[in-house]
Amino acid sequence: MSERNEATYFALGLAVFLLAVVLVLNQIEPAAVPVNKEQFEKIKDRDLILYLELYPEGADWQLKEAIRIQGQSGQDPTTRITLSGPDSLEVKAWRDQQGEIREGKASPWWKGVVFIAILIGVGLWHIWTQIQLDRRGKGSPRRRLRELEEELKQSKITEEEYRNRAEKLWAEL
Repeated sequence: MSERNEATYFALGLAVFLLAVVLVLNQIEPAAVPVNKEQFEKIKDRDLILYLELYPEGADWQLKEAIRIQGQSGQDPTTRITLSGPDSLEVKAWRDQQGEIREGKASPWWKGVVFIAILIGVGLWHIWTQIQLDRRGKGSPRRRLRELEEELKQSKITEEEYRNRAEKLWAEL
C-alpha cells in the first residue's frame, strides 16, 4: 500500500473515531451541580425551577435557564442542580405545590466504564501496531530522518537528494 493511501485511511479512521467520540459524549447528560439549602431557596424564590426529576438514588432539579453556581472549583454554569444534603422535605413540598415531576432513568454507570475501556483499548492497539510497524517495516519517520542525516554526514547522498527525501519524511511527521 502506498504512503498516500495509508495517510488517507488513517485520516478517515481518525475522523470516524472522533465522530463516534462526539456522538457518545452528546448522549451523556450534564451532571447536576450540588447546592446547599440557602442556594436552593434563592433559586426557588427566583422561580427558576422547571421540574423535579426523581431517580432511584435521589432527585435533580431541572432549571428553566442556565445559571452560575458558586462551587468548590469556582463558578459552575449549570441547568441541573441537586441538594447536597437530604432533600426529602423539598421533594414533598414540591409535590404539595403541584410542581411538575418526571421519572428519571437510573444512569447506567457501566456505560462510562465501557467507553473509557474502549478508548484505552484503541490507544493500546494503536501503540502496539506502531511498534510492530516500526519493527518490521521501514521504521518511524524520525528514525528514517536520523538515518538520512547520517547518510548525508557520511557523504553517501548529496544535499539535493537529502532535501528531497527529507521533505517526504517531514510530511509523515
